[in-house]
Amino acid sequence: MNLQNPSLLLTSLLSTIARFAGVGLNFAVAIVLTRTLPMAEAGMVFMLMTLVTGVSLFSRLGVEQWLVRDVARIQETDTQQQGVHLRDAYRMVLISSGIFMLGWLVFAPLSQHWLFDDAIQMLPLLLAGSGILFFNLVMLNSSFLKAIRHTSESILVQNSLPAVAYMLLIGLFWWNFADNQHYLLLYIASLVLAGLASFYWLRPWWRSLHPANPTQFSVKAVLQQSLPLAPVSFFSFLMLWADTLLTGLLLSNEDVALFTVAARLSFVSLFFLGALDATIYPRLLRIHQHQPEQLKRFFWQATGLVAGTLGAVTLLLLLLGDHLLHVFKPEYVQAGAALAILLVAQWVRALSLTFSFMFIVQAQVRYLNSLLALALVINVVANLILIPRHGIEGAAGATLIANLVLTIGVTVLFFTKRLLNVPDKRR
Repeated sequence: MNLQNPSLLLTSLLSTIARFAGVGLNFAVAIVLTRTLPMAEAGMVFMLMTLVTGVSLFSRLGVEQWLVRDVARIQETDTQQQGVHLRDAYRMVLISSGIFMLGWLVFAPLSQHWLFDDAIQMLPLLLAGSGILFFNLVMLNSSFLKAIRHTSESILVQNSLPAVAYMLLIGLFWWNFADNQHYLLLYIASLVLAGLASFYWLRPWWRSLHPANPTQFSVKAVLQQSLPLAPVSFFSFLMLWADTLLTGLLLSNEDVALFTVAARLSFVSLFFLGALDATIYPRLLRIHQHQPEQLKRFFWQATGLVAGTLGAVTLLLLLLGDHLLHVFKPEYVQAGAALAILLVAQWVRALSLTFSFMFIVQAQVRYLNSLLALALVINVVANLILIPRHGIEGAAGATLIANLVLTIGVTVLFFTKRLLNVPDKRR
């Protein structure tokens, strides 16, 4: 086997192993929280995590998608040009993060009342806004590593590093971790630590961040290229983010804890999907650019790999669902129905992955964005209808309905637009 160009299956296997390590660490954090804290307090920290990661996602405005797309097309030896892209991505995200952090401060009193039932202290809620910037650094550095095909490192930075930082701080301050909402302050500190530590993996590019005569990308230029890609970036998280927020708005902190644990278990399949994403997408871009005659074969190979891997993971988790929930605490077993619905929903969404990539590759992302917007609207409406009637099972059902609409729509439009027809891409 050519070690410089390992097979898709081998690369995906290594990525999955790295992703699984992240899954284990994130579950370790969640289990410590649920075992140590009352359900209502666990619900608060889970809600804060959801808010920070969600607002961070929005504040990036699709920059990580632009970074992966453009850096993946650069020759691997051109580290200077790679560094220019990364530096200008930092500049864009620094500005956008600052704007969203100000918005966080403005809306903190409202979120304290509506999402936390006035149970969270204002100081940790305000300080959590700083986590937006540091979480964005983790995600940008991870995206850059993904673009240069350092797939395992990318996955470890994105998924393992924040969990390791939080576990380390919990261990250091275990003696008063659960007192006076210190677990919230430690979560914020872990994001700062993870953001700074993520630069370690970019050591070879530190000098390239300040080349002598760089090709400049203005903030406006980056924004113009990243914004059309933003919905693609948003959607992987947005539905479950909306589900969690609406659960917090319409139900109690305890229900947030139940739904979040079910959602985190369903994320296991998304972690596997992310590993495949990190492997397939950069390679698909390169094949489309340099070996178009291999595009169809690679596309269907990747599609089969996604469907088979995620199908097996989903089936296994469905069989083990109640046992996994019991690990968090026996009370969480009541989220079993919601977990089953969410697992099916994630598998349905996974089936659209490679089809969605082709809209980006063939520069027809506007069609994909329209479908994403439609699915999101359906998700929000379904949540508002189903949560009051069915609780957390209604929130999970809303995700399933929206994912069905998205996958069917993407597949139909993919064949209608003939996106695998290589000559058509030049028209």
